[in-house]
Amino acid sequence: MAERSVRRAEASVGAAATDTRDWVVVFSGTPWANGAHRQHALARELTVDHRVLFVDPAGHLPRWRTHVRQVADGLWQCAGPALLPLGRHLPPVNRANRWFAALLLRRWFRRRAESPRLLWLDEDLAAPVAGRLDAAAVVYDATDLDWTFTRRWNRRHLRHALRSAVGAADLVLASSSALPERMPAFKPAPVVLANGCDPEHFSPDGPVAPWLAGLRRPLIGYSGAVDTRAFDADLVAEVARAHPEWTFLLIGPSTRAGRAPLARLSNVELVDAVGFADVPAILRACDATIIPYRVGGLVDYVHPKKCYEYLALGKPVVATPLPALRSLADTITLAGDPRSFAAALSVALDSAECAQQATRRRAVAARNSWSTRGVQLRSLLAGLPR
Repeated sequence: MAERSVRRAEASVGAAATDTRDWVVVFSGTPWANGAHRQHALARELTVDHRVLFVDPAGHLPRWRTHVRQVADGLWQCAGPALLPLGRHLPPVNRANRWFAALLLRRWFRRRAESPRLLWLDEDLAAPVAGRLDAAAVVYDATDLDWTFTRRWNRRHLRHALRSAVGAADLVLASSSALPERMPAFKPAPVVLANGCDPEHFSPDGPVAPWLAGLRRPLIGYSGAVDTRAFDADLVAEVARAHPEWTFLLIGPSTRAGRAPLARLSNVELVDAVGFADVPAILRACDATIIPYRVGGLVDYVHPKKCYEYLALGKPVVATPLPALRSLADTITLAGDPRSFAAALSVALDSAECAQQATRRRAVAARNSWSTRGVQLRSLLAGLPR
């Protein structure tokens, strides 16, 4: 069965054989289909001087065959195989699944008389593949603390996976300046490679979604999940009640608990299921943007890439004082309670039409583009074993 899977994968990527760039195998915790995240942006940046095989997470059900397809120049996506279900919850099952995935990929590379130069991990549970693919070096990219995304009974398993991933790496990256202090103390120490944005995608020059014409202004925009882990719906609800003349446009998936405090607020609009390609056309209509995340909880280590996306559009930004955003305090406004948040929004709305400030915001976004991060990344990778 494994042999048939390898042959099928080999046939689907025959075009890769004429490319002599080194390979990077990315074991990601986010599928390629959800292609608007840090993992996908950095994978594209890696293709400047590498070929990249992006391996999707194994999923919850067994998948005994793997398929590889080219998705861009120098970039291939692999549907990650799994022998057994529940690998996220049962350590022996996870080890078996990773052994199986490494077996198929190792055979695939051997048939091509090649081996990957780098193994890139952004999923903690993929740590068991380190050492099984003959890679010259291992990079671990800490995009989140995965154990904060699970129930308490499973946190020990995922904390151990995090320690294993960090311990296996020759280079540890962190997406936020607030992450290293929350990670296991291993050498080498994490290097902060912050999140970025695509300024061209979030250009202020472009269409505006026509359905927004019927909404009352001023419009205050938010793009992201409306949940209870990070999003502070209580803060937004209190500000919305204090300012019924403002319309809050919240774009993204929501949970029942996340949106509960916003119920029956006529000036709060929740918009679900908006593709990444459509987000700029909605945010262009907004007069100000917000990042109302909880501070002091499990996930206040985040560095929201939406901040740079808002700035690329030239929009004023009001955010809660997340540690990773404090370095931007001269560009965005930080406010930690409903009263100061509302006051900051009032000032932001008054300055929304200032062309000079909008130009300055776009310049900050340009300095924090994914292409800039790519230059930083390639400089870091140059120091790894070949």
